[in-house]
Amino acid sequence: MQQFGDPRVGSRWGALFRRSSPPAPEQSDDAVRGYSSVVLDVLARWEDLHLRWLAAVDEQRRNERLANAAAVYRWQLNSLGAQVEALTVPPAVATWHEALVEALALADSGTRLLSHGYRFHNVRMICDGGLLLEEARERERAVRGALRDAAGDPVEVG
Repeated sequence: MQQFGDPRVGSRWGALFRRSSPPAPEQSDDAVRGYSSVVLDVLARWEDLHLRWLAAVDEQRRNERLANAAAVYRWQLNSLGAQVEALTVPPAVATWHEALVEALALADSGTRLLSHGYRFHNVRMICDGGLLLEEARERERAVRGALRDAAGDPVEVG
C-alpha cells in the first residue's frame, strides 16, 4: 500500500493524467478554454503562495513565525479553493476539476498540520504536513498539465 511520502505516489498522478488525456477541445469549445484560463490563473497564484512559503521556511528560524506563515498560506489557499469550487465545470474537464479540489483539500490539511506543528513544536506534525503539501503540489502540477493540454496551451511552467 502506498502512503504519503512514498516517491511513487506523486508520479502515479502524473501517469494517471497522461494515461487518460482529455479529448482535444474543438475550436468552438470556449467553455473549456474559459474554465482552463481561470483555473490556470488560480494555479499560478498557488505557485506564488508556495514559493512565498518556501522563502519563509528558508528565512525564518522561529517556530511561531513559521506557524503564522503556514496559517496565512492555508487561509489564502482556502480562498483559492472557494474560487475553484464556484466555477461552472465543463464536462470535458470534470475529472481534473475533482482532482484539483482534492489537491486543494490535501494542501489545506498539510498547511493546517504545518501550522499546528510549528506552533506546538511537534516534529511529526511538521513532517506529515510537509508530505501532504508536497503530495498536493504534485497533484496540482498534474492538473495544470492536463488543463493546459485541454486548453490547447502546450507551454509548461513550474
